[in-house]
Amino acid sequence: MELNFNPYKIRGIKENDAGKIYEYLQDFDIVKYLATVPSPYLLENARSFIHFAAESETEKKEFHFAIADILNDEMLGLIGVKDIKLEMGTCEIGYWLGKEHHNKGIMTKAIKQIAQFCFTDIGLHTIKAIVFESNIASIKTLEKVGFNNTGYSEKIYCNAILKEKMYEFHLQKENLVSRGT
Repeated sequence: MELNFNPYKIRGIKENDAGKIYEYLQDFDIVKYLATVPSPYLLENARSFIHFAAESETEKKEFHFAIADILNDEMLGLIGVKDIKLEMGTCEIGYWLGKEHHNKGIMTKAIKQIAQFCFTDIGLHTIKAIVFESNIASIKTLEKVGFNNTGYSEKIYCNAILKEKMYEFHLQKENLVSRGT
């Protein structure tokens, strides 16, 4: 699958993305907001994740994609769909970008694209996102897309860095802000 939102795209994760994943996940400012990341994060962890992502997609359990530059195909970050419950019409998304790609509107557009994929291709009607309460940038991004804060999440994650509550956001199919830019 490939979804374009010029000058970026969402594409499958490739073996040669391992180096970029490893590089980006050496950054404490990214890792602190991720739910479950091994510490220290090794290149082998990135390679294992790529294999896990491929197997999960084959089994239609989860979908993990690279966010990349259209021109040079360089991976800028990741976005994923997990905890898919077809019978309930729900899933959860997670995402991150390398720090040098922050504050450019990339993630807002990527989330719109992945939400459209969830609603149209998978047939879901509600997308969830769990965000640490201090992750203001992510909260603002979700709100721009049309997500609503439903309060504190009851989900427990294995993040040993941040000992704080997390908000749960929901996006209903009818609340998705226009797919365009």
